[in-house]
Amino acid sequence: MELLVTVAFAVLLLVTVIALAYLQINSASDQLALQEAQQSVNKLKNVADEVSAQGPPAKATIEITIPKGITNITIGSDTPPYIGREINFKVQTSASAQPSDVIKATLYDVTGDPQYLQSLLHPGAYQVSIEVVDDCLGTGNPCAVISPAP
Repeated sequence: MELLVTVAFAVLLLVTVIALAYLQINSASDQLALQEAQQSVNKLKNVADEVSAQGPPAKATIEITIPKGITNITIGSDTPPYIGREINFKVQTSASAQPSDVIKATLYDVTGDPQYLQSLLHPGAYQVSIEVVDDCLGTGNPCAVISPAP
């Protein structure tokens, strides 16, 4: 009987330690995903502002990392004509039912093809091109267009 109580206590202790470790790993994973999303949004914003300040036909190619948990990427606006001054990554974490927004405001108008942006929702490293054009989607205004790198 003493041995059974000792084994039961040891198993209970082991399960508790494993549960706490699992929660810590999930929390660290969520924080890492948010930090990677923040770095990618910052990089996109900074380069978009740089090339936009230079004016057309300035162009740059950068690599961004898309972490696990990205549910949506919006560059410019999420409504037609998709031009605006925001870059927004929505990150789903295990700690929250609602995705967290990682948003940066740009100094100049930016846009990105929604179909291309949906292709970036899978984790990994992506080469993207940021090019300033004179006539942004037929509006007659300049903007930075974010597209796949050639």
